Amino acid sequence: MKNKFKGTNELLNGRSISIAEVRSIYQTLLAQYEGLSVEIVDSVERNDYVRLSHLLSRRKKLQTALDDIKSLHEDDLVTQQSVKKRIADILNTSAETTESKGEDTLIKITNSLEKVNNSAFNIASKTLDLSTKTISKGNQLNHSVGKFLVNKTSKGLSKLADTFYKQ
Repeated sequence: MKNKFKGTNELLNGRSISIAEVRSIYQTLLAQYEGLSVEIVDSVERNDYVRLSHLLSRRKKLQTALDDIKSLHEDDLVTQQSVKKRIADILNTSAETTESKGEDTLIKITNSLEKVNNSAFNIASKTLDLSTKTISKGNQLNHSVGKFLVNKTSKGLSKLADTFYKQ
């Protein structure tokens, strides 16, 4: 397979192969290689040595192809995995940081809301006390004014009655 490549990613026909295609081919070959293990065990259990011979030959070809791809594109495959690993690590770190900072922020928000709630309760309580005192004072003044008016009216009627009686 090495002799079919010229340069890093070009076949002899001039078609260029992207690293994504190389990875895809590599993963497909790897999956086929891993799938052969089950078939090999099955052929041993069934005493099918002709099939076993074909499977072993196929596995050897797949191993050769995997080794060739790995040797030709090892840097690209490792670099790509390295980039993916770094991105995964950054995302994991970001998730952990977000979680811890999010919990801290949530605690701060909850405490702030509790303070606002307590302040609102205190203001409402003070307002209610002030309103009660104001209404009570108003009632006392109203009673005093009413008593004064009743007293003056009573005295005025009494004087009027005396004036009518004397005349």
